[in-house]
Amino acid sequence: MRSTRSGGIAILVALTMLLTVASAPVSAITLQRTWFARMGTSGTIAIKAYTNGVGSISFSLRGLRAHATYSVQIRTGTCSRLGTVTARPASVVSSASGTVARTNYMLPWIMTKIWSTARKPSFVVRIVSGSSVRCGAFTFTHATRVAVSGLGIDLPVIRGPSSYPPCRVAMYLATLAQPREPGITFIYAHARTGMFLPLLTKWKASGSAGLIGRTVRVWESDSTVSYYRIVSARKTTTPMVGASVLTRERLWLQTSTGPNFTYPKLIVEATRYKTVKTTYAAAHPRARPIRC
Repeated sequence: MRSTRSGGIAILVALTMLLTVASAPVSAITLQRTWFARMGTSGTIAIKAYTNGVGSISFSLRGLRAHATYSVQIRTGTCSRLGTVTARPASVVSSASGTVARTNYMLPWIMTKIWSTARKPSFVVRIVSGSSVRCGAFTFTHATRVAVSGLGIDLPVIRGPSSYPPCRVAMYLATLAQPREPGITFIYAHARTGMFLPLLTKWKASGSAGLIGRTVRVWESDSTVSYYRIVSARKTTTPMVGASVLTRERLWLQTSTGPNFTYPKLIVEATRYKTVKTTYAAAHPRARPIRC
């Protein structure tokens, strides 16, 4: 009896959270991230994740079979090289003209699976009704370039690898936030010439005083650039402490203070004060990572 009651309470809490998203004004909820997939010439599917754990999946599709039920799969991999099915949002039914235009809300246990899948290098959404299949790869807005005023730092930004970090680029930590999202945006690079070495050099010369107040610009894949002001700098042996649980929007730049992982890291923290549109070329520098 206790197990059944606990399960009922959990479902009630989840439904309450879901209804909050469905009925609350936009200002009352916080969007965490949006993933967007183009389904060829058939339209688009978008997933939105909110900080209260729930999410939504929106369909804007055409050219499908009429009056057909399409199952929805979230999968690892790519459309040409499909991976494992990790989540199955509710099926959708096309109209008499073969269109689907609706938004379904998703409970936290589905969103947990989607977040886990989204941490992979690539993931897709696939809809299936018999032999009628559509597939699209998800993308999201992410950091593409970083520059620090007065220090000569201006680097392309790529997704951080699971292996040893390459040189000639900066990297974002995929498990954390992106600019303008709630949470910590974590961008790191080696303390080498042409990379983040000027941060360490300035720190050694004058401590945090030489860094506080400087402007950091971070470009993103949607052709925007966000401006940040450095507010603190610290050397620490535990650079990741708190990074995954802090909900305030912040930018952390990290670099090394010594030749291997046993040395402390330098963390430079900055706060965003504006975001503006920029050109595609400015926001999409060509990255040429090399093995260090």
